[in-house]
Amino acid sequence: MKTVDIRPQRRTGELLSTIGETLRAERNERGLTLKQVAEGAHVSVSYLAEIERGEKDPSSKVLESIAGGLGIGVSELLVRIAFALEPKLTVPVAGSLAA
Repeated sequence: MKTVDIRPQRRTGELLSTIGETLRAERNERGLTLKQVAEGAHVSVSYLAEIERGEKDPSSKVLESIAGGLGIGVSELLVRIAFALEPKLTVPVAGSLAA
C-alpha cells in the first residue's frame, strides 16, 4: 500500500526564517540583547544574528544552547517554532456580512 503525505510542503528558507523569527521574538520578549543570549548559549553574536535572520541552519545542539541562553527549555522553543509553522486557518467570506 502506498502512502501519500498530504501535509503542505515547507521550503527550507521558510523553516529557517521561522526559526529566526521565533528566536528573535523570544529574545525581545525577555528584553535580552543578542550579546546576552549569545554569551549564555556559548555562540558568537554574529552567528546568532545570522540564525535570527534565517541565514544559517542551526543544529539541534545549537538550538538547545540558544534555548538555554534564552532561559527556556529546548522543548518549549521547539513547540513555539512548530506552532509558528502551522498553516493559518483562513475562512473565505462570501458576500457582505452587512444586512
